[in-house]
Amino acid sequence: MPDAESFQTLLDASDNLCAIVDSDYRYCWTNATYQRLHAPSLDTLVDRHVGEIVGEAHFEHVVQPHLDSCLDGQPQCFATERPSPSLGRRDLEVRYYPLTRAQSGERQIGIVIADTTDRRECERDVHKMMSITHLNPSPIAITDLQGRMEYVNPALEQISGYTRDELVGHTYAVLKSGNTPDAVYRDLWETISAGRTWTGEFENRRKDGSLYCEYTLIAPLRDDDGAIVNYATIKQDTTTLRATENDLARSAFEDPLTGLSTRNGFSQALQGRLDQGGWQSEAIVMMVDIVGLRDINDAYGYDGGDRLLIEFSQRLSQLTSDPRLAGRIGGDECTLFLESDPDDAIEARLERIVEHLSRPFDLDGVAIDIAIRMGYTRMGHRIRPAERLLREAERALFRHRAESTLPWIAYTDRLEQQTRARIDLTRELRTALQDNQFELHFQPKLDLASGYLVSAEALLRWNHPERGLISPGVFIPIAEQSQLIGPIGEWAIRRACEHLRAWQDEGLDLVRVAVNVSLVQFRTGHFPDSVRRILEESGTAPEQLSLEITESVFAQESASLLRQMRELRDMNVRLSLDDFGTGYSSLLYLQQYPFDEIKIDQGFVTHLMSDRFSRNIVEAVKMLAHALDAEIMAEGIESDSVRRELLMMGIHFGQGFYYSYPLEAEDFRWLLERGSRLPLTADEID
Repeated sequence: MPDAESFQTLLDASDNLCAIVDSDYRYCWTNATYQRLHAPSLDTLVDRHVGEIVGEAHFEHVVQPHLDSCLDGQPQCFATERPSPSLGRRDLEVRYYPLTRAQSGERQIGIVIADTTDRRECERDVHKMMSITHLNPSPIAITDLQGRMEYVNPALEQISGYTRDELVGHTYAVLKSGNTPDAVYRDLWETISAGRTWTGEFENRRKDGSLYCEYTLIAPLRDDDGAIVNYATIKQDTTTLRATENDLARSAFEDPLTGLSTRNGFSQALQGRLDQGGWQSEAIVMMVDIVGLRDINDAYGYDGGDRLLIEFSQRLSQLTSDPRLAGRIGGDECTLFLESDPDDAIEARLERIVEHLSRPFDLDGVAIDIAIRMGYTRMGHRIRPAERLLREAERALFRHRAESTLPWIAYTDRLEQQTRARIDLTRELRTALQDNQFELHFQPKLDLASGYLVSAEALLRWNHPERGLISPGVFIPIAEQSQLIGPIGEWAIRRACEHLRAWQDEGLDLVRVAVNVSLVQFRTGHFPDSVRRILEESGTAPEQLSLEITESVFAQESASLLRQMRELRDMNVRLSLDDFGTGYSSLLYLQQYPFDEIKIDQGFVTHLMSDRFSRNIVEAVKMLAHALDAEIMAEGIESDSVRRELLMMGIHFGQGFYYSYPLEAEDFRWLLERGSRLPLTADEID
């Protein structure tokens, strides 16, 4: 049997605090751990009164009652919190045991105190983490190594429709819809089994049978030895975002008003037909528009014009077996692919088409006669891509507008002369740049609630010495093709900054000015350097400049483009995504690119009051902008009713002809000076 000295050695080495106290509450013995916690500066505690060491107040109210009970033969156990001179606040679990000295029969108390501070802190941390997990709006689960759920939080119950009892003990197979490829699950298990974190997306099925999408992160949990003991799963419901992305993708390829293909959709469908069905030399691609649609809009309202366009598109769809090969590519411009028919001459087919499309339309009992213009290109034997065929038909239609006495115009080599005309226009553009023939007009952007200016869009105009003001829609495409857009775009930014500096020097209250930029300007890779130099040379603060980039920028997205846009954002230059929803929308791009503002295309705003699809797109863009912490700007506001509707939908900023047409610089300066609300009254204009 070990002797007393061996027991004392063991107690001295213990992490627990051990002591013996006599019936007068004086220490008879303590181990080193007790001494270190309570009185590290003293050589010994023997013969000292307990109250002297732990404090008289604590002794009287806490310690002594327990010591007295123990002296009466009742073991004691209680928890307390004590400060330590060397270790700070400590959580203690205290046990008192009644002792009797063998020789004298004197009553004593054996004290064993466990320092539970670290354990309690760990328990508190675990409790906090479990509380956070329980309250987290993201679905969270903990599984064993076989994927069986051991814990699920309320958010997972809510998204799945299953209760905790219905999920715990089961694998995620209970949620499978069968729509997620097996390869995704194989990749998941290979990744987490190797100790790595896996991320991906599933389409699962709720208890009620409905489908939902979720982005999922699964990470291994390890014990102190590094062995994987569980897997943690964190999910995010992406159902709404995926539906929104599908709506935006649909808007890029399907016209919201008529249901016909957009230009992108038609071109893609035609190219697919040519790739799969082969080249048809006698087939034609045609383009038509309605003569005088603006007059119809004026006489019967835009609602009447839209109804006519819808019926017109239905007639067009009846002419093709594939509805995707009938498209609406502009306001009243439509396109159609007609396959080869060796038994039917092209001229006879075109005559029937003109007759079919030109039949009177009934608008509220009134027969409306229309005329159409038509241009077409025969595919012939020279193979060209779909977009080239579309451009040829477009050129023919453009020519028909100038020669409307003809029933239609076919694309011919003669129309190639237009290409030479573009070359001439390119030469004139170079002269315009050298002779400073360009100017900026400014369209106000307003707070829709108050009508006060918040910013402005600088619009480029070409003041041709012979032809007067030329719209950018005429020369910008040519400038982009001829690589002149770089210096022209740089001129526009510089001129906008010069105006800002001049207005600032005059003491005017400035608003931010937005300048449109082209994808071509990013191709050099040094666009941010050019912007930085202009800002420094003009003395303009970066916060006063905004750059508007159309959605077509995503057609050629690249690492270089993303880097340059982030550089501009780091300079505090504001970035705006223009014409959103009309081209290459993708949530992936929106997550990556640092846009401060999203502009809703005027096509959706114009039809906000009459077209549910347009309204849904506006709602979707609002939701995306909120998720991306970006402002929303509605363009194309042409009535007070649209303004009020936008405000009701939670969209607070916009621009359009209801407020103001683009203004020359001096007129816009007058607005800044007056600080007027828009639209102006007749008295204010005078």
